[in-house]
Amino acid sequence: MHRRRMAVRALLGGVLATGLVLAAAPAAAAPPENLTEVDAGPYSLADNGSFDTLEPWVSSLDGKLPVTPFADVVADGNREARELCQDTGIDGATGFCWNEGDENTADWYPQGLTGSWDATESGSYEGHRAMFASWYNKTGDKGVRVSLVNYDDPANPTYRHILLVEPTSGEDFKQVDVHAGGIAWVGNHLYVVDTSKGVRVFDLRHLWKTEPDETGSKIGKGDDGKYYAYNYGYALPQVGAYSQEGSGDCDPPPDQLNDPLCFSYVGVDRGSSPPSLLTGEYYNGAGGARLVRWPFDPSTGLLEGGSSVAASKAYQSPYQNMQGAVSYEDTFLMTRSRGADTRGLLYRTTVGEAGSESTIPAGPEDLSYQAAEQRAWTLGEHPGNRPVFSIPDGS
Repeated sequence: MHRRRMAVRALLGGVLATGLVLAAAPAAAAPPENLTEVDAGPYSLADNGSFDTLEPWVSSLDGKLPVTPFADVVADGNREARELCQDTGIDGATGFCWNEGDENTADWYPQGLTGSWDATESGSYEGHRAMFASWYNKTGDKGVRVSLVNYDDPANPTYRHILLVEPTSGEDFKQVDVHAGGIAWVGNHLYVVDTSKGVRVFDLRHLWKTEPDETGSKIGKGDDGKYYAYNYGYALPQVGAYSQEGSGDCDPPPDQLNDPLCFSYVGVDRGSSPPSLLTGEYYNGAGGARLVRWPFDPSTGLLEGGSSVAASKAYQSPYQNMQGAVSYEDTFLMTRSRGADTRGLLYRTTVGEAGSESTIPAGPEDLSYQAAEQRAWTLGEHPGNRPVFSIPDGS
């Protein structure tokens, strides 16, 4: 058996199987006992011309701001991460903590996580091993920032925050107002979930150098003709979006399986054929959340199907309060949060089979699977408890 498949199966300690169960009941309110495959037919996304609209605007702005190569930005980290600053309670865990200011701030909350192992088969991008983490602005209206982590030397990671921006014309841009509960890095593109709509797409070939602003209040084109991003040194622009028809709402959970989805988190599965994104929902206090698989083209980093993308698979989960999910081949991993003071849970399962669970630090969020190293990565969201850490297979 292939080494990676063996390692992934080890996640369940020998209880994995390849059973397949199709859900008969249409009601999402009645969660199944185990992870269950359901009809993917109701789920689709469309780009609605967003790439065609944004492409000329981004090209125009490329001529107005310095475009900085990714390798230069990842080498320009202005913050030093710390070694893991707490006992994760996980044998063999690796990772780091943010600096003390980012560890404790109440203004920004970390949510999504992805790595260069998601971006490419080789596990590196532009010659670097790196990660992105997303943060939403909890106390203001500055949108979303992403932390670009230089992980070439795991003992000494450095990082820098970059503001996500949405072009509004060929002359200007604004902040991106989403929760950013999950992110996924595929080739040159960074996907960011937009909870009620779908996913937004950003392009790492357009990293704009922006002007310093000690007030931290300026966004887009200023009165002086210069460009600002709330005092962040770089901005990453949106180049497109994939949206569903209708608006998803998971509070309370939807009544029917064919209701519009919520996009609460996302993971990359390079073990599926074709490779895919797995999006999922957060249901507070209830099971039954839907997980949906969206195939992508590795040669472009964009979803398959051009302007219209059909889901390739869909599932319903028995677990409550899911904050992240990722799959590899036939194994699914999911995180569950249980508040700031109670350890979270990591579930391991396959379709139609009873899974297993283990405890992890409180407040776990998005998930990313590093297949070559046989590790699942996640991060905590609560101030004072925000480790970025990996869980070895079998832990």
